[in-house]
Amino acid sequence: MANLITLTTDYGTRDSFVASMKGIILKSNPHAQIVDITHEIAPQDIWEAAFTLRSAYSQFPKGAIHLAVVDPGVGSGRRPIIAVTESYYFVGPDNGLFSLIYRDAERLRVHHITAGHYFTASPGPTFHGRDIFAPVAASLTKGIPSGNFGDEITDFVKLNVPTPKRAGNSIDGHVIHADRFGNLITNITYRDLQSLIPDGGQMGQVSVTVTGKEIKGLKKFYAEAAPGDPGAIINSSGHLEIFLFRQNARTGLAIKRGEVVRLTVESSA
Repeated sequence: MANLITLTTDYGTRDSFVASMKGIILKSNPHAQIVDITHEIAPQDIWEAAFTLRSAYSQFPKGAIHLAVVDPGVGSGRRPIIAVTESYYFVGPDNGLFSLIYRDAERLRVHHITAGHYFTASPGPTFHGRDIFAPVAASLTKGIPSGNFGDEITDFVKLNVPTPKRAGNSIDGHVIHADRFGNLITNITYRDLQSLIPDGGQMGQVSVTVTGKEIKGLKKFYAEAAPGDPGAIINSSGHLEIFLFRQNARTGLAIKRGEVVRLTVESSA
């Protein structure tokens, strides 16, 4: 049993939405610990929420309950679910939000939440974060088994997650996220880069091409690039990242999420 609940939403902090969820959790379990991952997901941006949750969830102690709500289909026929992996619980809507969690999991069960006696009284059609997901997460902190909330399902929704493709001495990937600094994170990882380098060989010359712009070499840290010059780096999460030192790469390079990125390694002579 864990008392720790994290929250990831697109609710922002101006309105009472987040506070209402926390209030419901604490009324049910005054000893619950609540940690905000973020409430600044772009409105209804399920992919951004999926990526953000994927970047943070494993930093928490095993047993943590990750409550995530970015829910364009609230009040419709989309299902509320609990996903259970070997280490964590995930509570939220069945709209693909947990797609990257499913990909990471070694063991996975997903339950359709149907046991209405765990909800608030008379749940409304527009705020399932407060009326369904918060009380269910709070109930999990009390050790109630996930199976008590509803039957296991196998047809849960998955987003079409892009994966890098290797072609000769290159890997083609995509920009999958822009952080608040405007740095562009791709789905190409250090492990992908290693696959281009023969065992015991030298890295050789690395180039990164995106929207016709070529970036030579990889930096070890941001300040290796001159101010305003584009650079590429393997970030602390192990992803290839494109940046403009002291500037915003997303706006400065006019690059959007989904753009194709090619990483090429030329072997040293």
